[in-house]
Amino acid sequence: MENIEKLWEWACSGNTEKLRNYYENGGSINNRHFAFGESHSLIMGAFRNSQFDTVEYLMSVGEEMTNKEYLDIKGEMRKQEILHSLV
Repeated sequence: MENIEKLWEWACSGNTEKLRNYYENGGSINNRHFAFGESHSLIMGAFRNSQFDTVEYLMSVGEEMTNKEYLDIKGEMRKQEILHSLV
């Protein structure tokens, strides 16, 4: 099994092939990278680095964001809705 540091590196760099190999060989889902005092999902690691194909792949294998990440994204979406209504 790969350690979370490798999974995090692959997600952030968009190395979907390495991730695919990991999951196809029995890798577990929803491993978390702990940094800056909180847990981070592989999905958000990929997202924050503009690795959108990797985000979609991670979603397809069952990866999920943390609850905090979900709420943060909902807040950002709300900001965009308000901004849109202002113009």
